[in-house]
Amino acid sequence: MKLALIAVLAFAIAVSASYPRLVTLGGDARLMISDYVEMWAYPGTISGYQFVTGQSDSPQSVGDGWFGMVRDFDGTTMGATINHGNNLEFLVHPGSWGLIVGVTYDKTTVDSVTNVKTTGFDANWGTDVGLFGDYSDLAIGFGYNKVATTMSDVSTGPSDLTVGASVRGHQDSFFNLFPIISADLTMHTVDDGIDSTANEKTTDIAFDLGAGYNHMIAPKTCLVMGVFAGLSDETYSGPMGDDTDSQMNVTIPRITGGVEQMIGKFFVLRAGATSNSVYHKQGDGNSFATNFSTNFGIGLKWDNFTMDATINEGFLHAGPYIVGGQSNGFMGQLAATYTF
Repeated sequence: MKLALIAVLAFAIAVSASYPRLVTLGGDARLMISDYVEMWAYPGTISGYQFVTGQSDSPQSVGDGWFGMVRDFDGTTMGATINHGNNLEFLVHPGSWGLIVGVTYDKTTVDSVTNVKTTGFDANWGTDVGLFGDYSDLAIGFGYNKVATTMSDVSTGPSDLTVGASVRGHQDSFFNLFPIISADLTMHTVDDGIDSTANEKTTDIAFDLGAGYNHMIAPKTCLVMGVFAGLSDETYSGPMGDDTDSQMNVTIPRITGGVEQMIGKFFVLRAGATSNSVYHKQGDGNSFATNFSTNFGIGLKWDNFTMDATINEGFLHAGPYIVGGQSNGFMGQLAATYTF
């Protein structure tokens, strides 16, 4: 990754990188530069980061937090995460490409004849390629997940198979991340455990194209912005397809991003928003809706140590309960990171 293309002041703020920062600035890792969360969008950037982190999940996330460490060992960058996305992950970047492999396994015994087993595997590979602009990040991914409930030797439950790819170009212009192109195919099957021909099956093909901006617009102010248009087409069969056999969503457009402001030497204030306009068609029915959301966060930095947090929206609107009731927490998602 060509960090020389990024201003030193930009790195001074972005070093407080974490998922709370990503959530606040729009939630799209493809728009991140000099922020280690971009590794999960483009594993070819792994070699640009060395850190150890512990982070709590938001209430909407799966799990109860995760821990991770990435470090360079004689020119090969390696790392591991525990419970990131409910997975055990291994990361490696030997020099010209990066790979993230995640596995998950969980088995719960409900009673003497019933158990629930969750298994999953995903692999994401990435590298730099000379397709667009100064350089480009390419990523290719594969994932499989299955949840099986077994009762009296009959196993039922859903499974998902996903393949996808994404590429972004780095340009010396206002839209310094252009184009951003992503596509994926997901096949979802619900096994009834009796007759495979009666299983519910869904195939979802998604594609989106966008442009992004991630730059210091003032000595202590960073602006992150993305504009995307996309299409998702879903077809299904089995019991789901009795009335209609497909639905389509067209995003026109999705605008996301945020601003972070360095205040003094240690404090960072962040605010972001997302507007998503979607045309939906299913059978003879159609609709058009726009959703808008905002996010707020803060960051603290001491040398190589940073702490980031999102601010709960309920705290801003209603404040905390002083006497009685259930308290509105100030920080919804918290991360502590040390960079080597």
